[in-house]
Amino acid sequence: MNTKPSAWFHSWYVDSLCLHSIPLIFTFLAVFKLPPFSRGTFGILVSMITWILVIDWAHIFAQWYRIYANPVESPKLKWVYPLSYLVLIPLLSATVHFSGRVPIETFLIYYVIYHFIKQHYGYTRIYSKIDGAKTKFESIVEDIAIHASMITPVLYWHTSFPHEQFLWKLHFIKSDLIEYLFYASFATYLISFILYCFFEMKRSIRNRYFNTAKNLAFFSAALGWGVVSLLTDSALLVFFTVVLTHDISYTCFVWLIGRRDQQKVVKKIPWRSWFSVPGFIIYVGVLVAISQLILGVHHRLVGHHAANLVWLNLFDSIPHARGWPESFGIGLFFATQGHHYFIDRFLWKKEKDLDYMVKTGKYSLS
Repeated sequence: MNTKPSAWFHSWYVDSLCLHSIPLIFTFLAVFKLPPFSRGTFGILVSMITWILVIDWAHIFAQWYRIYANPVESPKLKWVYPLSYLVLIPLLSATVHFSGRVPIETFLIYYVIYHFIKQHYGYTRIYSKIDGAKTKFESIVEDIAIHASMITPVLYWHTSFPHEQFLWKLHFIKSDLIEYLFYASFATYLISFILYCFFEMKRSIRNRYFNTAKNLAFFSAALGWGVVSLLTDSALLVFFTVVLTHDISYTCFVWLIGRRDQQKVVKKIPWRSWFSVPGFIIYVGVLVAISQLILGVHHRLVGHHAANLVWLNLFDSIPHARGWPESFGIGLFFATQGHHYFIDRFLWKKEKDLDYMVKTGKYSLS
């Protein structure tokens, strides 16, 4: 195992095996149509997707736990975060009511793509800290390869995406220029990828260790975005690469960092605490409950089927509504998602991490 200075979020094992290898495993199974992606096990796959969807939105509310568990967080900002969310709901509801949902959906999809790319870039850059000395050219090549590995498939989806019913495709910007951008991006990706592999191999030989977590993060993102373009049923791979990598790992990520911070403050965590293992089970349950309640309101007001909701029967009496009620249901949905992506920029800044603040002497636990 790597014994160099730590760059892990949790530990080498958790980051390498849980955070980044699972999407690679499911990508392999999907490409070769092995269980649960084979025809005979399709029912198992659908059940797995249903449960993943239960957790899917829970990660959106996980950030609140991180904010209010962090003693470094400004007390004033603890009021700004929920207030901005409450303001965003009527603002987006009015926007949907007067201009329709298409502009907001289009913006949100591109924002989601940016959000995913930003997260994976952050993963690989942090793990790169244990690589040792690099030339400026090596660092530039690595940055380009990370971005190109995700931008190139997205540009391909704009030009010749084989799955017409893929939801994002309906909102992509149409332009002949994008096709030229794709070819330029593909050439950049190919060159930077070859150089990245060469530099990584050379560095591994020199340092006598292989940066497993960094390369798993890099390749899981590259395959997760790229292979979607090639599979017949792209939705399945999206669930098992994007959702598993982003949503589920994010939920665990937040709790584990909160637990780490709490251990610095109280030393020993009582079993009744949110930061304990039983507390984690309750924590996930609360997140799921809140997310399903909001999704339930949204689905009932806009007339969508709510088969994957935990609180399925709770909203049976709410009829499908038009006008302002429907706009509110859509605005609530978009505000919850959009606010998560917006404040995530502030959430993961290293300047607000308790461990970072203590180590740099900017915050004292005494």
